[in-house]
Amino acid sequence: MLRRIRLYSLSTCPVCKKIKEFLKNNSIEAEIIEVDTLESGEQWLAIKELKKINPQETFPTLIVEKALAGFDEEEIKKILEIKN
Repeated sequence: MLRRIRLYSLSTCPVCKKIKEFLKNNSIEAEIIEVDTLESGEQWLAIKELKKINPQETFPTLIVEKALAGFDEEEIKKILEIKN
């Protein structure tokens, strides 16, 4: 099953680093948007999109056909159908 997976993160966020490592370790391809490294116009657009999904604008926010704010490993495994 193909899914569109997008991660809004910050380059300096330790929890963001944790979720990126989790995705890598489970061979999950995702579009990763490092909001703090974008130029001002792109950053504004990224935050505008993030607000639609996660009004609190917290990082990380993982979108897998639905929004998941923060790092809840069990919930991520459930959404991605990872069995370990």
